[in-house]
Amino acid sequence: MYWFFTLILLALAARAVARLVLARASGGLPDAVRHAELAHAAMGLGMAILLVPGLPRPPTALSVSFFAALAAFAVFAWVRGVTARWRGRTTNCGCAPKNSAHLLDPHHAIVGAAMVVMLLYPAAGGMDMGGASAGGMAGMAGMTGAATGSPAVTVLVFLGYVWLSALVLGYGMTRLLPAAAEVDGGALALLGSPATVYGCELAMTVLTGLMLLS
Repeated sequence: MYWFFTLILLALAARAVARLVLARASGGLPDAVRHAELAHAAMGLGMAILLVPGLPRPPTALSVSFFAALAAFAVFAWVRGVTARWRGRTTNCGCAPKNSAHLLDPHHAIVGAAMVVMLLYPAAGGMDMGGASAGGMAGMAGMTGAATGSPAVTVLVFLGYVWLSALVLGYGMTRLLPAAAEVDGGALALLGSPATVYGCELAMTVLTGLMLLS
């Protein structure tokens, strides 16, 4: 099962990298879009490394710093976008409908923070980074046994957010699927279409939730 999840995450990272490479050959992407795709690739690869069976886990401090940096970058991108809109400048990440594109940055920040919490508090329901991952039921038992503890409550809050986000992204993707069939412009347009990006966001969000549970 972990190999399956790892392959999904690598595929998500590869999609972002492929879009960057194809776009560079055709003139490049706007800075906001390029930065978002770089963050997608880094997040997918970072999560995959944590799941590869038999691969030694990176030091916890290194992993925490990595995901904290991704979360901070997402906050920075969000604040920059909000500031630009206040100043009347048009901003669009190029990866979702214009009226919801800016919502992906805070989502990325919260998902990055969820990974940090999972790494810092494995006993509260996250992955056991010191060795084999505990089963999902064991993780839930750990949260139940420490329901009044701060780490357990924090994990539960992030779990609630992640699964609610999965529902929202899933609904958004179903709304965008009819338009996806009409995408014209080759592989680059398909890789960056709103339906494709929503699908990738949904997959990564669900996997984040599973990692918090496992």
